[in-house]
Amino acid sequence: MVSAKPEDLVKYVPEIRQNGFMSDDALMYELNMPKNHFLREYGMELQPLDSMDIDTSSIASRSHSSSVQAGILYVSGTGPIATTSQSPSLQVENFRVPGSGSIPTTPGSDLMDADDDLIDEPQETEHLPYQSLWIRPSKSTSELSQLSSTVKGCGPEATSQQGKQFKLIYVPDPSRRSSSSSKSQRNLGYALRTITSDTYKILDQAVPGYVFRRPGSRSKEGRVKVYISEWSDSRRFWMGPCSRLWEKFRDGILTVDKGIVAELSKHDCLLGGIDYTIDYRSSATYGWKDSSEVDRFAANLEMIRKVIIWPPARELERAGWKFPVIDNLSAIATSLVPACAPMTRRLGASEPIPHNMVLKRSHSGCSAHVIMPDASNKRTWPYLISQAPAGEIWMAQQHMPLLPKFGEWRVFVVGRKIIQVVHTYRVGNGDWLGCPVKAYWSLEELWAKIQNQSATAADVVNPDQGTSTQRDRAKEEFESFTLETWKQLVLSEKVSASGGISISIFCRLDVGLGVKDGRLMYFVNEVERSLTTSLWMNSMPDGAHGVFADTFATTLYDWLSGTKDPIHL
Repeated sequence: MVSAKPEDLVKYVPEIRQNGFMSDDALMYELNMPKNHFLREYGMELQPLDSMDIDTSSIASRSHSSSVQAGILYVSGTGPIATTSQSPSLQVENFRVPGSGSIPTTPGSDLMDADDDLIDEPQETEHLPYQSLWIRPSKSTSELSQLSSTVKGCGPEATSQQGKQFKLIYVPDPSRRSSSSSKSQRNLGYALRTITSDTYKILDQAVPGYVFRRPGSRSKEGRVKVYISEWSDSRRFWMGPCSRLWEKFRDGILTVDKGIVAELSKHDCLLGGIDYTIDYRSSATYGWKDSSEVDRFAANLEMIRKVIIWPPARELERAGWKFPVIDNLSAIATSLVPACAPMTRRLGASEPIPHNMVLKRSHSGCSAHVIMPDASNKRTWPYLISQAPAGEIWMAQQHMPLLPKFGEWRVFVVGRKIIQVVHTYRVGNGDWLGCPVKAYWSLEELWAKIQNQSATAADVVNPDQGTSTQRDRAKEEFESFTLETWKQLVLSEKVSASGGISISIFCRLDVGLGVKDGRLMYFVNEVERSLTTSLWMNSMPDGAHGVFADTFATTLYDWLSGTKDPIHL
């Protein structure tokens, strides 16, 4: 396994420039070559494609094809190779994934005017999807691939997937579409980014409702500030859904359209579609004409069986009931990984509603159906029944007073590793605040802090004191709890699912604080696993998200390569 070096890239420069796989700036950066030297060696600087030359009915990239109909999950082998399918139906940006290396990027620059900055606004970075198209391999096989080969009883050399490609279709969930710029600014699923003006024009036409120009933002040096949907924005893992993709996909599946069936048969994996963990029967969100369409859509997609669906629909539907996940977490906390899991029980119709417990509904997200003990006007059966039109269930859960006061740690686990952590909490006006977690207090230290009645959510995260040994031990304490809980949850769900499950590839665990038997303890409050999961990009630097994207891409690649469960627990 040999890492690619600049000299390995040199021989492909003419092809890369000719097909537009990377910009000249990106090439100069990767080759560590001064501009004058580069131009002397390879000729005049190539100009970016003019927006007038791009088919804006799709997310056009600087690829040799101006209309890319399918995403491609790609591990580069001997050289950059672009592969596209041609069809007028489903159109998605090229989506490529490294074996275990990183994607070359060009260092961005802060292009904002000094007087245009906002206090405490999200991290801004330059969004350059055009420069994400060629992936430099650093290893011929990944750590996860080597692990899978060990389990399968073959040597690491047998797992090398050089040049192997997977064609993906990405269907963005319409629940994450926004209706206006002002709403996108307050939407946790959107982040403030700086992109090129040409890219904005393409996105604005291709994905209306997923990208909005920041009000008052002035275009400077060909770049503009936008609010963009998280899962549609990543410099390294860019999946650009095209206009009205969900509506076309929905109608095609409902009618078993031959074009859709043929398109699915040309691809290996369908990413996204309906998020069955939330209110997927909503006609306002998904455009169903009646309730029967929901079931017909699921039955038809199951019948077609032309493509692997990730995350699996049945797993999402089961997780949407919430109670099976809560039950598993409670069992893990009781016998395997000590935690103060809140007591939870299902509410039977018309039974007395406990006055001091939190009410939660199944198939709901973003705290849409969470009723706190002091919301007396909502704690009646007529109201609860009105909020469960499709047979959703209500649960009563023990109130955890430290949760609203000190917030949660949002832990992103990808391929058995913690990739990033964001601490979040609500402020007085109901808005959420979040910050990247760089350091941890130990539970013993946190307990001492919590005894101080004046302690706030900001006091329990990112300590700036103590020895490095103390901070390392505190981090190990937190990560050990989180990963061990996750591991046991994977094992529990595998028994129910009789096979691999999606949380072994990606999930977000929301960790809070609670007290049990006079001890401060962690507990897992929620588990998110779908492609509508908030990534908290508006609180994270883009570099961290790039690591998340690359790791997710590699793990998904290993899974599609035949590694049904990348972690083999």
